[in-house]
Formats: sequence, structure tokens, C-alpha cells
Amino acid sequence: MGRPKGSWIFRQIVGRALLPHHVARWIRRLRRHRRVPTEHADAQLNLYNRILPGDFLHYGYFDEPDTPAEEISFGALYRAQHRYAELLIDLIEHPAAPILDVGSGMGGMLGLHAAAGHDVTGLTPDRPQVEHIRRTYPGIPIQACRFEDMPVHENEGRFGTVIHAESIQYQDPRQVLPIVRRILAPGGTWIVADYFRIATGGERSGWPLADFRRRLANAGFEVAAERDITPNVLPTLAFAHLLATRLGLPALDFAGGKLRARAPALHYVLENVVERARDAALRGTAVIDPAVFTETKRYLLVTVRRS
Repeated sequence: MGRPKGSWIFRQIVGRALLPHHVARWIRRLRRHRRVPTEHADAQLNLYNRILPGDFLHYGYFDEPDTPAEEISFGALYRAQHRYAELLIDLIEHPAAPILDVGSGMGGMLGLHAAAGHDVTGLTPDRPQVEHIRRTYPGIPIQACRFEDMPVHENEGRFGTVIHAESIQYQDPRQVLPIVRRILAPGGTWIVADYFRIATGGERSGWPLADFRRRLANAGFEVAAERDITPNVLPTLAFAHLLATRLGLPALDFAGGKLRARAPALHYVLENVVERARDAALRGTAVIDPAVFTETKRYLLVTVRRS
């Protein structure tokens, strides 16, 4: 006769919580988590890449902002991501000069640069992303480090264009602008495509827009062009919100109900964990609510020059 499933799972949980070698492992993971706070974000980005083709990890750009979420397909989302990359490439003022793509993700933008004949270098601190880029786009140089840690002295005045596409939000504003100023060639341009916070409360991802503009002025930069594309990225959020509310949350509730029916004792032990997971899912769903995003953020395409 086999062992009761609930008791086996309970022993696994207790063992991983109390046995010395397991304790050592979760302490190391906890310390690593404290050192690398973006690890979970990188895991999410890698998940998105497995869902969508094309090696793009950005929101995308919909030429028809009023597209209903129910009418968006994965193919339409891929086309929007490709369109977004084309918009950024069109903003490059010095295509013959070296280009730095900061936060290259899985390398989709790098591939388009290479196809256009650009001298492009990528940068990402994420090791799986670096390995993927080197396999998929051989010949494109990649700097495997944080932007704040790049060897500035080796890149002084090197780049005619620096691009931050949905990557500036993860970086330290106190360090980013001085580095950009040093690595830009005379007459070079800095292209920033990202969302910025316009509200003081609520979810806090993204730089405050007023602070970004103040830092630009203080660092000797001037905005050559600025375009608000918030409406054009909202269909992506609407599609993600639809999947979360109609698939993600119902699937989570189904799994909880199934566990309660099949293993009530184990469900009792994990009840708080399940409730916390659902609360986290609800918070995540609120973050990608297009209405909330519109109230708190602006997604901008900004071209910046040294004044």
C-alpha cells in the first residue's frame, strides 16, 4: 500500500524548512535575493520571451490604440513589438556611428540594428540573456554588466547613440545621467523609451517624470523631441489584464479549490500561503490595469542631446 500523498508532501515541506543542508540553501538564496533585487523581474522577462517570439521584451506599439483586448492575438502583439523597435531605430540621428543598446533583453532590437548595418553593442547584466544573445546573434558585441558598472573609461565619447528602451526604470538615476554624458560622442543623442510616474502614491515602478526632467537640466542635457505614446502601449496592458482576470486568477482559484477537495489537511497547512499568493496576483493584476496605468504613468519616447 502506498504512502498517503498528504503525509509525503508534509515531510517534504518540513524537511526543506528544518534540515541543515536545506536551511543553508534557503539562507544563501535569501542573501542572494537581497543582493540582486531584479532577479524576479529577469525571471518574468524570460517567461514573456518564452510566450512571445521575436526576442522582444517591451510593451510594443499599436498604431490603432482603440484595439479591444478581446481582438488582440499573440501575432498582433508580436507585430506591435516589432513596430516599437522600428520607431526607435527611426529616431537614430547618426546611424553610421556606434550605437549602445542598454538593457538588450533577449536581443530582438540588436538583431534589427545588425540587419540595418549598424555598429551596435548590447548591454545586459542577465547571464541567461547574454548567453541567448551570443547564441542567436553571433558577432554582436555584448557587455555583460549593469549600466552603472560599465567600464566608462574604455567607452569615453564612443557612442553616437545610446538607447534605453524600457531599461532606465531599473537603474539608479544618480548614476545613469553622468555615465551617458561621458560615453556619448560630441553631438550624440540619447534615446529614452519608458514609462514615468506622474503620481506620488500607489505602485512605484518607473522614475518620477518631474525628477527625470530636473536631472536632465541639471546634468546639461536638453530634450530635442518628446512624444507621449501612452495610448499606443495600453492595448498590451489591456491584453495582459484580460489574460490575468479571465485565465490567471480563475486558474489560481481552481487550484486552491482542488487542493482543498483532494488534500484538506495540506490545504489547511498552506491556506495562508494560498491566500497570500492570491493577494499578490490581485496586486499584480491591478498594476497592469490600463485605467490605473493612465492615472499614474506616462509612456514617453524622448530624444535627448547634450546642451
